Amino acid sequence: MFDKLLKTVNEARWADGLRIRNRLDDITYEPMRTQEEFVMRLIRENAKTAYGHDHGFENIRNMDEFRSFVPLSTFDDYAAYIDRVVNGERNVLTTYHTEHISESHNHCKIPMSRWSLQSCYDYSFSSGFYIAAHHGFLTDGMTLNLIDNNIDRLASGITVGNILGRLLTKREFDNDQIYVIPIDIIKSAEQPEKLYLQALFALYQQDISLTLCDQYINMLDMLSYIEKHWPKLTDDIEKGNVYVPSSPKRACAIREIMESHHVGTELVTQLWPRMHCIMVYDVDSLSTSFEFLRTYCGNKVHFIFTGIGSPLGAFTTALNIDDPQTVLIPDSIFYEFKPKDSTNDNHLLTLDQVEIGKSYELIVSTLSGFYRYKTGIDVLVVGRYHDTPTVIVDK
Repeated sequence: MFDKLLKTVNEARWADGLRIRNRLDDITYEPMRTQEEFVMRLIRENAKTAYGHDHGFENIRNMDEFRSFVPLSTFDDYAAYIDRVVNGERNVLTTYHTEHISESHNHCKIPMSRWSLQSCYDYSFSSGFYIAAHHGFLTDGMTLNLIDNNIDRLASGITVGNILGRLLTKREFDNDQIYVIPIDIIKSAEQPEKLYLQALFALYQQDISLTLCDQYINMLDMLSYIEKHWPKLTDDIEKGNVYVPSSPKRACAIREIMESHHVGTELVTQLWPRMHCIMVYDVDSLSTSFEFLRTYCGNKVHFIFTGIGSPLGAFTTALNIDDPQTVLIPDSIFYEFKPKDSTNDNHLLTLDQVEIGKSYELIVSTLSGFYRYKTGIDVLVVGRYHDTPTVIVDK
C-alpha cells in the first residue's frame, strides 16, 4: 500500500514537472516577445498600487517607456512600502495577494506574492523533479528533506521564513507520504538537535532516492555528524525512542557499514543504496569543499542545481543533471543586464542583447512588486537554450 502511495506522489511530481518543462520549451523561443508581454502585464495590473501611482505606471505605454520612467531600485527604496505590506495593507507594491515574507541574509524582509511563490515552485521544485524523473530518479524511494522549513505566521495570515521551506509545505499530501523527516518535528529544532534529528531519520530509512538541500553544505554537515555520532544514532535506532520505533535489523546494517568506513570516504550509497540524486537550491555557494561531498557520494549520485535565486524568488531554472548552467525564465521575471565593469546605469541590456562569454549584474522586475531591482548578483552568459541565454553565477 505504501509503495503505491509513493508511486502516486512521484507520478504527480513527474506530471507537474513535465507541464513546466513544456512551458519552458515554449517561452524560450522568442523570449523578448514573452518579456514585453510580461512587463506590460506588470504595469497594467499594478497601475493602481501605491508604488504604481508614485511612479506613473498609468502613463507607461510600452517596455521602453517602463525602462525610461521607472528608476533602478535597491532595498532601501522599498522599506516604507514593505512596512505597509507587513502590517496587512493591500495594493502597496502589487495587486497580487502577498502570501509570504522571506528574509535576506541581512534580515531584510522581502514580501512575495501568490504568483511569485507559484513561479518559484514551478521553476525550482517542479522543474527539478522533471529532471530527476526524466533520469529515473523518482521511481523507487523516499525524499530526504534537509531544507530549513521553520515558518512562522503573522496575524494577517502571511507566512514568514525561508522561501524554500514555505514551498516545501505547498502540497500537504506530499509531506505525509514522501518525506523521510516529519516536517512538524524538524521545523522548530535548533542546532545540534536538528542535525541529530536529520541524521536519525535519514539513517532509519534505507529506501531514500532523492535529497533536497538549501545548500550542498546541509548534506555535508549531516554526513559529518553521522561519522562522529553513529554509535549513539545506531543505539537509538536499535532500541527505538520517541522519534523512531525499534529496528534492530537496520541498526545492525548501519553498524556493519560504519565500522569499516574511513572518515571522508564514499558513504552515501552504502547507507542508502537507492540514493540517485541530490537537488541543491543555492548554486551561489558552490566552493572547493563541494568536492568533499562528491567524494562522499561517489560516481552514482548525481546533482541537480535548480537555479540562481534569492529571497526575491527564482531567477533561472535547471536544464540538466550535474550542470550548474541554468536558463533565464522569460515569463516570470523581466531581466535587464548591466555589463560587469560598466559604471553607466543608463545603458542596460535586455536578454536578447547579452553576449556569450561576458558577465553582467542582474536587474529584475518581479511578480512581487520589485521593479528594476539591482540584485547584486553577477552572472556569466555561457550559452543559449533555444533563443534564451543560459548563465552561471560569476564570482
